[in-house]
Order: sequence, then C-alpha cells, then structure tokens
Amino acid sequence: MKRILLLLMICIMPAISFAQKNDPVERMMRKMSVRDKVGQLFIINYGHYTPEGEIEQMIKKDRIGGLIIMEDEMVHYANRMNAFQQQSRVPLVISIDGEWGASMRFDTLTQFPRNMQLGALSNTDMVYKVGRAMADQFRRVGVHINYAPTIDVNNNPKNPVIGQRSFGDNPEKVAKYGAALIRGMQDGGVWTSAKHFPGHGDTDVDSHKALPTLPFDRARLDAIELYPFKEAINQDVWMVMVGHLNVPALDPTGMPSSLSYPIVTKLLKEEMGFKGIVVTDALGMKGVSTYMPAEMVPLASFKAGSDMLLMPAKDWHRSIRNVIKAVKSGEISRERLDESVRKVLKMKQQLGILEEKPFIDPKNIYEDTETKEVVDFIQQVCDASMTMVKRPSVALKGEGSLAELIKSGRAKEVVLDKRMSLASLDGAKASVKGAEYAVVYLPELRAPKNDFNSYSNMKPEEIYGFLSEWARQQKVILAVMNNPYVLDQIDMKDFDGIVIGYSSVDQNMKAMRKVLSGQIEAEGVMPVSAGGLPNGFSAK
Repeated sequence: MKRILLLLMICIMPAISFAQKNDPVERMMRKMSVRDKVGQLFIINYGHYTPEGEIEQMIKKDRIGGLIIMEDEMVHYANRMNAFQQQSRVPLVISIDGEWGASMRFDTLTQFPRNMQLGALSNTDMVYKVGRAMADQFRRVGVHINYAPTIDVNNNPKNPVIGQRSFGDNPEKVAKYGAALIRGMQDGGVWTSAKHFPGHGDTDVDSHKALPTLPFDRARLDAIELYPFKEAINQDVWMVMVGHLNVPALDPTGMPSSLSYPIVTKLLKEEMGFKGIVVTDALGMKGVSTYMPAEMVPLASFKAGSDMLLMPAKDWHRSIRNVIKAVKSGEISRERLDESVRKVLKMKQQLGILEEKPFIDPKNIYEDTETKEVVDFIQQVCDASMTMVKRPSVALKGEGSLAELIKSGRAKEVVLDKRMSLASLDGAKASVKGAEYAVVYLPELRAPKNDFNSYSNMKPEEIYGFLSEWARQQKVILAVMNNPYVLDQIDMKDFDGIVIGYSSVDQNMKAMRKVLSGQIEAEGVMPVSAGGLPNGFSAK
C-alpha cells in the first residue's frame, strides 16, 4: 500500500509543478520585484481635483495596485481610468466607497436607499436585488470593488458617523440584511467589503476625527458587534474592512484595531477563520493617523495582518518606501509579503483583469448606467420602505380622505427648508394657517457634502421643540424625511400622524406622497428602536 501511495505521489507531483508554473498568478509573482509586490498592496485615492500627473507618478514609480474613486464626472473618469490602465504594468483594481450605489461618487445618478431604509423592508428579497442592481451599475462604470456594506449594529442613536449607514440596531437583522446585500453584489461580479470590523455602531465619536473606544467585554462584543461579521464570514464575504477603534477587551494596549495584530490576525484571521482579503479603512483618518507618524501607519497596519492598505496619508511615496525597507531588512518576511500580494493578484484574476487591461467605454456611459429599469426599481424600494408609526385620524383613501381635504383646502402641505431658521419655520406655519390639517415634510437636517456647520441656523432641539409646539396648536401629520431617531426628539403624542420616509431624495418624497394620498400602503417597519417604539414596529 505504501508503495502504491509513493508511486501516486511521484506521478502527481510533476502535474502539480506544471500547473503552478503555468498559473498566471504564480508566473507574475516570479517576475515581480519587492517594489512591484509592495505597490500592489496600496490603494490610492483619485478625484477630479487630483493634481495632473500625480497618479501617473504613483503608477510609474510606486507600481500601486489600484485606485479608490472619490468623485468625478463620468466621461472624464472613464477616460482617465483607461489612460491609467495603459500606464500600469499590472492592471489596476478600481474601487469605490459606494454604500448607496455609484451615485455616492457620481452624483448625476439616482441614489439607492441607504442601509437603514433597506432595514425597513419586510424581507431580504429586495435587499438582494438592490445588491445586484448596484453591481450592474458598478460593472458598467468599471468599478471592481465596493467598500460596502456597513454591517455595524447602530445601537447608539447618538452615533455621529454610522446612523443610516447601518441596517439597524438588531444584530441578527443587520447580519441577515447585510448578507443579502453582499450576496447580491458578489453574485453580480463585484467584490464587497463588510465593515467596520470589529464594529463601529455603539460609539459617539467619529473615527475620521478621533479614535473611538468600545468599552465592552468580550461576551458583549460577541453578542452584538462581532455577530454580523461572523455571519458574513459564514456567508463567504470576500473582503472585510477593519476600522479604527480602541477595543480594550480585544487589545489592552490601546492600539487602534487597524494596527492591532491581536485583532486583525489573531481574532479575524485565526479565531474567526477569515481567509479573504483584509482591507484597512482610510489610513489618513485621524482615528489612526495621529497615533504615530502618518508615513508609518501603513507599515504598522500590514504588520498587524492587513492585506490592502487604503488611502494612506501623504506622503504616499514615503509610506510605500517604509514597507519596502521593512521587507528588505527582514522586519517583514518575504513569505508574509507574498501571502498578501497573492491574494490581491488572485482577486484581479477572478475579476478578469489580471492578464487583460480593462477598458471603460465612455460612450453612452450615463445612459447605460442610469436606465429606466433601475430608476423604476429604486422607486419600488422607496415605496416598500415607507413606515407608518402613528396613523392619522383622517382616512388616507376613500371618501373624506386626506387627499380630498387637500383639494378642498381643509388640509395643506408644506415642505420645510433644509437650512431652517426661526423665520422659515414661522413662515411655514403661517402658510398652513386656518387649515384643519397641516401635512409637514421634515427634511434631513443635513447640508451637502456633510457640512455639519451649515445644517441650519437653529439647533436641532429648537427645531423639534418648535414642531411639537406647532402640533399642540394644529393637527399636524408629520412626514419625517429623515431617520427614525427623530422620534426621540419630539412629543409623539401631540402629532396627529407620523410616517418615516428616511431621506429627502425625490424618490422618497414621491413614495411619501403616495402613502398620504392613499395610493399605496406604508409597508415598512422600524429598523431601530426609537420614540418608545420597538425595532420591527409599524402602525397597521
């Protein structure tokens, strides 16, 4: 028997050796220098504002592995990417932080609902279809990786950075809905990245600005923060993004999670068994870049176990040189470098871009991406997610409905200004004076590009106090075009009716009007607990 096994091994070994020699990844690995390999780990940010020649220099000198697209006009973007691909020895992987689709970076496109609105859907079938539809758009615009979805459990209403980016505050639901979106995108041929490991939901600090702390014990982390990531790994997510968090129960040294060997390697890779690509959150964020000299952060993150190093703070060249020096000095082994580079090249092979440089056809790129089918589908999702939390006293359809009262003038609608002031609120209230019912559309208190300083001329608590007082003087039906946490800020009992519409985009405004005119039922459920109402609640 031993002789037979030996003969089999003798016969098999040449075949294995031949296959390895002819494998495109292994062929490329043999030809690459240390500089070539290290460059493949780095993903550099590009936008329409990027200085001319900067990316070309990174491609030529540093042999970077890919780009993350920040924002650009679509045709200009396509032409730039095609030029960059021609200049790169190894084809570049093009990535995007597109949590609500390609529209997050190409603002001429219609926006998919954010995760919290998807969490209002009654099942995951439509969530999966959202993932597929997003993937179709990404493929058309030549995007290979979407750094999404966020599977943080947002159980802290005061979280300044996650909020509507989360599916909700229930770990099981977040895991289930996150897995559906991941399957949709991956089945559509786009790599996804579950984030922000080990969990950014229960924080009141924005890691873009400082290092948040998760002060919980391991049992709590397992039950809430880590739960969706375990499920995503079980569902074969291809990539996990590590956030910048201080988690003493996982690493008592205070090291940010993105730089922590106990968190990245011991927990994520070994204990949880994740075999895919580990990507960092943006390494220029203050949650990590102030922890040590910025040019040392990528090296520390790679030593912790990360495979791809996203958006290092400038000087980019110095960050790359530091990793090269660490490999050549033996601080990082060649085997450790090869492990990550092999993952990156296999990803490119799976995407079909390892041996053939991709091309983005700029002709009709907008028309092919923004199709009637996808816009209609987005409207369907918005329609299905409207959430009734307090049914109005007036009927929404049939004789004597709200729509009829609006036609007769007994009810009036008013859309509040996004940049509210006391004067604008007084004006809105005066415009519906004398009506029996006032239908008030409350927009997101958010300015373009997250300019927190220009939300409003009033503090949020002043706005909510004004609305509650208004509702004590007139029958107010409140259309909350914002997240459900508004319910914690108002006196719900004073309002005649309340419906959650999640955001002020056109599709949600249309969906809300369909609900209030009786054209459709509000079928959504509460994705979080707020206003004394539990997750999953709806007023039927």
